[in-house]
Amino acid sequence: MIEIVNSKNPVLRKKAKAVPISHIKEAEIQKIINNMKSILKTQNDGIAIAAPQIGVSQRIFVVSGTVLKLADKKYKGDGNDLVFINPEIIKISKEKQEVEEGCLSVRWKYGYMKRAKKVSIKAYNEKGEKIERGASGVLAQVFQHEIDHLEGILFTDKAYDVRDMPPENMKANVGFFGTPEYAVMTLDKLYESGFNISFIVTSPDKPKGRNLILSPSPTKLWAKKHNIPVLEPVKLKDPEFEKELRKYNCDVFIVTAYGRIIPDNIINIPKAKTLNIHASLLPKYRGSCPIESAILADDNNTGVTIMRIDSDMDHGPVIAQKEVRLEPWPPRREALGKALVEVGNELLISILSDWVNGNIEEKEQDHSKATYTDKIVKEDGLINLDDDPYKNYLKIQAYHGWPGTYFFYKGIRVKIAEASWKEGMLFIEKVIPEGKKEMLYKDFLR
Repeated sequence: MIEIVNSKNPVLRKKAKAVPISHIKEAEIQKIINNMKSILKTQNDGIAIAAPQIGVSQRIFVVSGTVLKLADKKYKGDGNDLVFINPEIIKISKEKQEVEEGCLSVRWKYGYMKRAKKVSIKAYNEKGEKIERGASGVLAQVFQHEIDHLEGILFTDKAYDVRDMPPENMKANVGFFGTPEYAVMTLDKLYESGFNISFIVTSPDKPKGRNLILSPSPTKLWAKKHNIPVLEPVKLKDPEFEKELRKYNCDVFIVTAYGRIIPDNIINIPKAKTLNIHASLLPKYRGSCPIESAILADDNNTGVTIMRIDSDMDHGPVIAQKEVRLEPWPPRREALGKALVEVGNELLISILSDWVNGNIEEKEQDHSKATYTDKIVKEDGLINLDDDPYKNYLKIQAYHGWPGTYFFYKGIRVKIAEASWKEGMLFIEKVIPEGKKEMLYKDFLR
């Protein structure tokens, strides 16, 4: 997994090695260049990057043509990234300009320095062709900054009035994956808190109702209302889908009840990777049914976890956790789910900017304590009225709504619509006999 190294990494203090000209077109060098281009695209405020910044001691730097086109009015390029291999300054003006600089490897520090107003360099491009290029303004500044990197010099070595300027008021650009109403609650919170939602990935429209009419997901309806692009991929490993996501240059992806396993090539696109709100205190209740599982286990010591997604299910490191105790216990599935999502959303908002800015350390889960939930199927709702009544009540509460609970009475399938627990006894209040309307249980028995 390619990442930008920080100022403590010794590779940034070494003089980078020249690339043999005969090696430029070889796969190893081309891979380094492609990695540099890819990671530069994930940095919304990044103009250029040198190979040592991804941990490679080679004399290569890449300038973002897209960013440069926006930053420098004098730039006449086509927007393609500029690659410089074994660069050397061949001309430099005596005239200086005071400039402000920062660096992707010295995050959120800025300072002033004097840079030559004009420079010319010679180098090789990624095709192995000799090139010469003059520059002024922003591009001249970039050339000098990146060649310093290749000499093992950081801008803080030369700058004065260096200060910390964390983007406290900068809201992250978020890519969102989610489908049901629970996910809409998270979207509402992100939107209200000022985060920029770049796109929403959701499940394709599904047939609903007796007429099986294709219907959009709740998150798709929310996206349409808020004028946000919607993506409905059939295959997540489609290269075109990955390419589309990269266009948005998101800081982080958020996943809430998306319902599909997201592959590594997707979760590692943003610089701050991909976070998930999971409705349990991980490593407890990994899997798709933590809410139901907590109720079934009569476990009122539950809560939410913000975790970074990795390649295994609910296995990634923990970013933040918070306990939730809901009374009266046991609640219905919907009530516990709503409470956990609300707490999870508040927790996410409280840590998101700090996480994106690198101010939070993740914590590995204790995998030896992991427990897992079973996928719920419709048949799980069957209840034997002769079983332990409290366990039956837990099941009724856990499966309320879907899949629902039912029993058979003289060959008739009877759905439980409402039940209660009073003075150590289970009371079935209302039922729906097969083929009939909801009625009081005592009327059904009569």
